[in-house]
Amino acid sequence: MSELKGLRVHLIVSEPWDFGTIHGAGPFSAQVLKECSPEGQQACAILIKLDKPIEYKDLRCEYFVASPRLERDSLDNIQQGVSVGCGLTCISEEHAKSPDPFDLSWWRGGVGLIADLSVAKKQNS
Repeated sequence: MSELKGLRVHLIVSEPWDFGTIHGAGPFSAQVLKECSPEGQQACAILIKLDKPIEYKDLRCEYFVASPRLERDSLDNIQQGVSVGCGLTCISEEHAKSPDPFDLSWWRGGVGLIADLSVAKKQNS
């Protein structure tokens, strides 16, 4: 099992198309706040926080739960420099700070994105 918490990531958004029309595809910088990993297994979802919140569909989008889109993909691969296709579900700050931000059973629509997540490259100083 990897430790993704604290990892800096970039998102390149591909869907929905109107998001790209309004905000562009990115990259959008974010940080991994938490990961959901069953005991001894790979991360099944991560909670990320965008560095700069985005207004979209009359919502402030700052926190997202990201999970791999394909069964063969693993979020742990991000650490090895692999870009991972993910579904992103926008959640409120209240839900992000709740004991289980990965519980999306309440979610019945809102902002959902499809994006590729990759490790943010360190900048030379």
